[in-house]
Amino acid sequence: MSSMDFRFGIEDVGVAILQELWNRVALQTMELAKETRDVVLEKDSFREFSRSISELNTLLQALNVRKIEAAMGSEFTKAALEKLNGQLRKAHKIIKDCKSGSRLWFLLHSHSVLSQMQALVKEIAATISSFQLINLDIAVNLKSMNDQIINNLNLMEFRMVAATETIASEIQNSITQGSRNRENAVKLLEKIAEAVGVNVNASLVQNELALLKQEKEEMEVQKKQAEALQLSQLIQLLYSAEIVSRPQNEETYTYHNQYPIGSFICPLCNEMMVDPVAVFCGHSFERKAIQLYFNSGKKNCPSCREELQSLELTPNVNLRSSIEEWKKRDMDWKFQAAVPGINSNDHLRKNKALEDMQVLVEIPQYAVKAAEEGLIPKFVESLKDTRLNNRATVKCLYCLAKYCDDQKQEIVQAGAVRRIVKRIYNGETEPNTIAILIELSKTETLIEKIGNTKDCIPLLVSLLSNPNPDISCKAQKVLQNLSSNTHFVVKMAEAGHFQSFVARFNQAAGHQETRALMAAALVNMQLKENSISDLKDKQFVHNLVHLLSSNSPACKSACIKCVKKLVQYPKMVKRFLSDPATIPLLLNLISFGSDPLRKQEAAEILALLIEACEHSQFQTYQGLQELQSEHNVSLFLQVVANSDPKFRIQFLHLLIELSNKSKTAQNLIRSNTDAVNHLFSCLDSDQPSVRIWAMKLIQCVSEGHPDGVPLPPSPVKQTAINTLASILTCSPEFEERSIVAGIISQLPKDDIDIDEILRKSETLKAIHEVICSSHEEFGGIGAPTNQDKSLLENALAALLRFTEPSKPELQRQVGELELYPSLVGVLSSGSSLAKQRTAIALAQLSRSANLSVSDASIREKQAKSIPLLHMMKLFPGMSWCCSASVENEISCPVHGVACSQRHTFCLVKADAVKPLLRTLSDTNSGVAEAALMALETLLEDHSTLSHATAAIVDSQGVVAILQVLEKGSISAKTKALDLFHKILNHSQISEPLFQRSEGILIQLLHEDELRKKVALVLKQMNVLPEQSSYF
Repeated sequence: MSSMDFRFGIEDVGVAILQELWNRVALQTMELAKETRDVVLEKDSFREFSRSISELNTLLQALNVRKIEAAMGSEFTKAALEKLNGQLRKAHKIIKDCKSGSRLWFLLHSHSVLSQMQALVKEIAATISSFQLINLDIAVNLKSMNDQIINNLNLMEFRMVAATETIASEIQNSITQGSRNRENAVKLLEKIAEAVGVNVNASLVQNELALLKQEKEEMEVQKKQAEALQLSQLIQLLYSAEIVSRPQNEETYTYHNQYPIGSFICPLCNEMMVDPVAVFCGHSFERKAIQLYFNSGKKNCPSCREELQSLELTPNVNLRSSIEEWKKRDMDWKFQAAVPGINSNDHLRKNKALEDMQVLVEIPQYAVKAAEEGLIPKFVESLKDTRLNNRATVKCLYCLAKYCDDQKQEIVQAGAVRRIVKRIYNGETEPNTIAILIELSKTETLIEKIGNTKDCIPLLVSLLSNPNPDISCKAQKVLQNLSSNTHFVVKMAEAGHFQSFVARFNQAAGHQETRALMAAALVNMQLKENSISDLKDKQFVHNLVHLLSSNSPACKSACIKCVKKLVQYPKMVKRFLSDPATIPLLLNLISFGSDPLRKQEAAEILALLIEACEHSQFQTYQGLQELQSEHNVSLFLQVVANSDPKFRIQFLHLLIELSNKSKTAQNLIRSNTDAVNHLFSCLDSDQPSVRIWAMKLIQCVSEGHPDGVPLPPSPVKQTAINTLASILTCSPEFEERSIVAGIISQLPKDDIDIDEILRKSETLKAIHEVICSSHEEFGGIGAPTNQDKSLLENALAALLRFTEPSKPELQRQVGELELYPSLVGVLSSGSSLAKQRTAIALAQLSRSANLSVSDASIREKQAKSIPLLHMMKLFPGMSWCCSASVENEISCPVHGVACSQRHTFCLVKADAVKPLLRTLSDTNSGVAEAALMALETLLEDHSTLSHATAAIVDSQGVVAILQVLEKGSISAKTKALDLFHKILNHSQISEPLFQRSEGILIQLLHEDELRKKVALVLKQMNVLPEQSSYF
């Protein structure tokens, strides 16, 4: 034979093999189609499958294997035919087993059978497609038939109808619960018979029992304990119908095996074994249980009590495998039963299914299966029904979200997020509810849908304070997952959660627009203490401040507004001042910015920063030190002088705050003549706000300075003072009059030109009017407003210039106006500061009066008048000649007729002693000291000391002085001691007061500053000897 002949021989053999395989496949399709036609359950699905397989047989008969081999190659064709043959054989076996076996078994496993068939149908369609018959040179009708077969197989669905699902579920429940109720068993058998088209009779039951027993024996031989167990349960179910009697030889077996899983239960711990081990005699136990048993000292088998030769434990691998297989099969049964239950409309059945399913889906493979069964919409829908176990439903959704990444989108689309948010809103905040959102928010594409769900973010923020740490922690994780979206972190901040906002702001490096957007949003938010704790993050403040250097006007604007809002909080002020860029960048806006509004806002921020800063901190921060430089102070003054009136106010405010905190800045403003001239020129401005703020700055740079108000040079000075007087006299605005009164009080003291201008003006009359009106309006009843108090206090400060002993002309004006009664009235109704200034004014007036009265004339008039006065008091009923004239002349028990002149001032004549003594109870700084100073003026004349001290004692002065010694400041106590010392020298006090004062003074010996002075008083009281160590 030639080599060519040999080659042809080999090719013929290959084709023959393929042809044989082709024929075998065709035969297999014919047998499968025939076998499938009379399946009793799900007939429609199986008949459709039978038709498609018959068509495949027809197609195979019509095709020539040589053409396929020529197109696809011998090896591929052979492999494809073998694969198709195997698939057809597998389908044939499934169908044959179902038909030949127990109908009960088939119904129970119908879900599994149909799932296998569904998978096989797809595989068969894919294998047929692999032949690519459409590319072969064959008849058009064959190509069309091929396409039709493939299409039908791909569209084919093997699904249980509702009735079959219900029966399968009932079978599963009956065998799982071990039900032996005859009535229920009969009803179930009737449903099964109806489903398979037969009648319930003894023959049917006998046949089913025989098949089940045979299959059980086969499973036991194959060591398939789980399957054998289930078959035993089905057998018990049939016997419980009592249609046939149980054989006698099975009763004992049944009694001992009523619950076949007993072989899986450890006799020691009564729990299903996880790690079964066998002892020497062969009995099996849970490892931990038998180890504890042996450790207790026992050496016999717990089951048979046989003494064991060895305590060695041998793993029972077969039993362990059977248990695990049984568990898996049991879970499969429960899953198959739960699916129709969840799809049912019976809420009791549905609840049972949900309870079972929540346990199953904790295992990932069952979670995937649940999703594949299309249960996600059912779970979400169940959340709406209050009759259902929503906790179980939530658990199912959580497991699906956790284990089924591909189905997360479906969960969201089904409306799960909205339902979850509603549950949180209603207070149903179990951890699994929040855990669903955690799992869903891990997927980037779902974040937007979750965050945009109405109320989702605010509710999550509210959960951060939930007392359950698990819930608050889970809510925090969801918010973290949503924080990649800027819009969402803004929502979180609006709800009060700023941690994510700050973190996102800091992460937005290089994205000024994002930061500007967030800063603008922050402006409109309500901030609380915990919000500020998050916002005072050092990096956040630094990044925010650097937006001021942006080239974008919008970014600058957002930043300025945001900073202006934040500096209203003390904690933020410190953080802004600590950042070295804050003040330089704000100064740049003022120095080089072209937008006057931005300059105004920058000045406002600087003023707020300075205002919130303590005096002690002012020199701590480099930026604040830079503000008080000559260059910057001049810059601010220049803006005030040159800018539009509506923009001046913020810079005037800034200069006021700067002057309040910095003596350097105060002196720089005072020394700037042009600035001073401009400030006083502003007093004539037609803009009331500019006028007031200019007055405030003048008052600010004057207070506490030894030179008082910085005035422009003459003749502008005279104009300036006249303007001040005019405002005090004529302005209808309380605030303007108050500020001007304060400025007048600070005018240089030793300038006679100023005194003359004030004397000629109506200034004192205006002061008089303020004092009188306040006394009339608030004469001990009601409380004045802050404006009223401020005006009165500043008017009294201005009055002190007129009561100076060195200015007799001005004092004369005070006497002529008869201001004394109203002035004394302030001691009862005024504020602490008003009382202090009133007391000082009274002290100055009293001292001047003392200086103007001759000692000799006082003594002479006292000598003449006092005896007569004494006689008149002794005999009040007697008519005395010239008594009226005497009483008019003798108006003061201290100074006598020297006080009779109308304009002569005397504390006693003015009835000021008692009000001054009452003022001693005011513990505010300086008030008691001023009152004591006024009272001391009564004691300056030695010739009237006894009468003066008597006047104080008669007015209960000792009690008031002792109160000061008990509760007053050191300076007040010092003055009180001096006054008390003089009283002791010239008057008598009652014994109770003497004893009380003794106790108070002894206590004062412990105060170092007062010890020597107190000791002198106690010596005078004969309490301490002259040789005391206190001297």
